[in-house]
Amino acid sequence: MTATDQILALAAQPAPTAEADAELARFAEAAAAGMNSHVVRALRTLRPADDGPAWRAWLSAAAALSVPGGGVPGGGVPGGGVPGGAAPAAGPAVTTVVCAAATALGDNCSAAVAAGLAAAALVEVGLPAAAGWSVPVVSAVIGAGLAAGLMLGLPEAQLRSALGICATQAVGLRAAAGTDAAPLQAGKAAFNAVEAAQLARLGFTSSREPLDGRRALFALLSS
Repeated sequence: MTATDQILALAAQPAPTAEADAELARFAEAAAAGMNSHVVRALRTLRPADDGPAWRAWLSAAAALSVPGGGVPGGGVPGGGVPGGAAPAAGPAVTTVVCAAATALGDNCSAAVAAGLAAAALVEVGLPAAAGWSVPVVSAVIGAGLAAGLMLGLPEAQLRSALGICATQAVGLRAAAGTDAAPLQAGKAAFNAVEAAQLARLGFTSSREPLDGRRALFALLSS
């Protein structure tokens, strides 16, 4: 079973969890605290209009990570529901991106967040600790794409396309740590995830196996 198949298996029976609810509460608090940060003010200057859920996801994720101690501390879903064993706890970038993407599309999103965090953890296990790449941000966009797809009620074929569209836009540089680019790239990951799910719903397609294989994401980041 490929990594993409394992992620889609997580979407078969998503269920809300207390852990996901706790992450969502922490995210909401952090996002509210950061809405007046200079990062968010700059983004609003560039795009003053509300351009829909993808933009809201970008803004809230950037806000949550742009204040001192921002983001969702610790947490994650222990074991993550990842087939075959326990997954590492999600860090602030992962939980923020997944929560931002899900909440941009609705309020009842605990199950989507739980599945998204589990998917991100699975991707993080498959990614090499490649010098230069921010593994949490790269894995977060895949998890957030699954969460966004679940919020939109996408069938499996469209969820697969959404994951592929996310993989083609996976971003994140370790060099951004400690700079304004860090919340910016995490916010863009949330934007890309929501946009990918929306494009898949409109019939956009992508690779059936965007993660595994010699021309896919894992191989690219290990080269």
